[in-house]
Amino acid sequence: MAFDDEDPVPAALVPKAGDQGGADDAPSLEDALAEETQDFRLFAALVNKNQPSGKTLRRGEKDFESHGTRAQQGALDASRQAMLDVLSYTRAHKPKDHTRAWYFPDKWADVPLAEEKEGEKGAGLWARERVVVVEDEIRGPLSQNTGRIVTGLEAYKGTPGYLKTWLLPEEALYMVERGSLDLWWPARGIEDVFPIPKDGESGTSDRDGRQFEDFELGVPLSFQAAYALLIGEDGQRGKVSLEKYQVYANLRRTGYKIMRATVMPLPPPAPTDSPPQALWKWLISLIPTAPRSHPPYGPLVKPGFYRSYNPIFTQLALVPRHKPTPQPQLTTPEPQDPFRIHFHVWKSSTPVAKTKPPTPDFRIAVADARASDVPTLEELTALLEHCTPWDPPAPKKDGGGAKGGVGGVYHRLKHAWRNVIVAVNDRGIISYLRFGEMAFAEERLYERVGGGGRGGKGKRGGRFGRGGRGGRGGRGRGGGRGG
Repeated sequence: MAFDDEDPVPAALVPKAGDQGGADDAPSLEDALAEETQDFRLFAALVNKNQPSGKTLRRGEKDFESHGTRAQQGALDASRQAMLDVLSYTRAHKPKDHTRAWYFPDKWADVPLAEEKEGEKGAGLWARERVVVVEDEIRGPLSQNTGRIVTGLEAYKGTPGYLKTWLLPEEALYMVERGSLDLWWPARGIEDVFPIPKDGESGTSDRDGRQFEDFELGVPLSFQAAYALLIGEDGQRGKVSLEKYQVYANLRRTGYKIMRATVMPLPPPAPTDSPPQALWKWLISLIPTAPRSHPPYGPLVKPGFYRSYNPIFTQLALVPRHKPTPQPQLTTPEPQDPFRIHFHVWKSSTPVAKTKPPTPDFRIAVADARASDVPTLEELTALLEHCTPWDPPAPKKDGGGAKGGVGGVYHRLKHAWRNVIVAVNDRGIISYLRFGEMAFAEERLYERVGGGGRGGKGKRGGRFGRGGRGGRGGRGRGGGRGG
């Protein structure tokens, strides 16, 4: 910034004729809020228009030290005033996009708890947790994977609000936050807001048939009131923790489809009875065999002539290696919060049916960075074995190729046999960490070097000849027969 006493007029604040706000050229909101303080004057120029633009907030210039000029002080005052104007702006719902909902937290409070398993039709209903009911229907693309119509409860058939769309607290708060939902606090019971229609009657009326006005039924809630009603502690019915909601909203804004996670059915335990075997194998199994042990002193590899690396590295295997199995180990404890799956996530291109969603692309656990520590090995083992499916990498291929060469090794290790994403929320700053159950010892690189006495590469060296790489004979011309 120049050291002068003039008050410059930022060029970005001057509206251009015919400027409709190129959304494609504007950076995303996450980019605008990253690393630098946003310039609210740029955003205020859009809000003050008669028709507010959908243009995102651009990144502004920032001074890192004060130099006491009128220009800098004027810019700070203008930014503060613009921030107040932006925060005090009243958002209005357009009539064609207006969706009204009501807060009724006790409608499904008496529904018995039932374990909902992944893959079952109707899973993910979470009837007890749905506290917001939509008056008509959700307009726009949000209706594809937001809200559910609570069905299948015989005791509630024919009651007010039975065939309406009900929202989870994170779904309702996200729609309120983005301006897609008008949330109201009821002043009357649900039987007055959603009366059971009789023959020849329509709308909302009492038992005497008197029609209610909107503000006789309730009052609209502010954004702060919606936060107070729907944000709470883990385990509270009809509420969601702030950390989980921030992760939910971040993924929805990014374009992912997200739902609350249901219980994953575990595979059946491994059979304890071994299959029948031949008589000679059974007789051989009766012969006692001493376990392989290493001598207390001396070299780890026994001296001798070896034609392959396999027996050499087999003798060097001192530490037992981990081998993943489809069935959880009997000693693995049950997963505990926060290291358990909270959300199932799908890519934007994946079609998702609300009543029976497909296998999720990602499984996410949410952890508060201030209230939890780095997970231990036991916690990660319980999370992976009890909450994630068995998904081994592609089998190895002989020779080269994408799955057979060195690149295939890294691909299999990165894919892992099970994997999960832990979203670490540190007061709104979210970091996504991927954990996987890997088996490094299953990738035996020494088996790729070659099994014969000669190396895997190079030609066979001859008498007084030039030996190839890894072959018999040394590099360069020798005076005798190559060793």
